[in-house]
Amino acid sequence: MSEHVILQELKRLREKVDRIEKMLEYIVGSLLPEEEMSDEDRETLREALEEHRKGETIPLEEVLKQLEE
Repeated sequence: MSEHVILQELKRLREKVDRIEKMLEYIVGSLLPEEEMSDEDRETLREALEEHRKGETIPLEEVLKQLEE
């Protein structure tokens, strides 16, 4: 695969991730009623989204492998 094709695919994947993040922010910010989510839970979710944006998260597969060990 050429470098150009790989870069295009990475760009498409990044756009998909960005759209998912925006949807999650919308859900967290406006669809979930306050009664169902505490302020602490809401803040934890926001922090998780921010960590994901910064690339500080661990892929789920790695976490599952660690739990199995």
